Amino acid sequence: MGEVMASSSPASAGEGGEIASNPFLNLAEEEIIQRVLNEHKPSRNPFVRGVWIIIGSLGVLFAVIGIFLPGWPTTSWLVLSAYCYARSSQKMFKWLLTNRIFGASLLEYYRAGKALPFHSKVVIGGIISIVSTASIWVITKAGDPGFGQTLIAVVAIIGVWWVGWKVPTAA
Repeated sequence: MGEVMASSSPASAGEGGEIASNPFLNLAEEEIIQRVLNEHKPSRNPFVRGVWIIIGSLGVLFAVIGIFLPGWPTTSWLVLSAYCYARSSQKMFKWLLTNRIFGASLLEYYRAGKALPFHSKVVIGGIISIVSTASIWVITKAGDPGFGQTLIAVVAIIGVWWVGWKVPTAA
């Protein structure tokens, strides 16, 4: 795959220190899958579920690209897809967790204490920065007086900060 997950030992967080207790650390795959499925309940709104399915499916598509493109994160996109599928469909979420291609990476993500490798965090931060810069440039050219640019910049800074310092880093 495009990235390799860390061992099953708990990873350290950015400034947050060590990950507290990891309830998935020494569990079998089937137990992890059942616990993860039980933690998440899909939305009751069919429109919202549809939006989550579309975003989750795009994440799966990007994860497939990560299999073939070195440096492109795979697990990071799968985590996004799992988040979206958990809010849309238990069936799709279980498919993702048990998929023979992606399941192992996601289960390792849970075993690692829901941590991302450092290189994935760098790529995610880079993607946020590039897309935000492009968006700011486009709306500036469209004549926005500055409100849109400011909003995009603030959201991008919060996103990079969250991924960089709040999401634990796998060892």
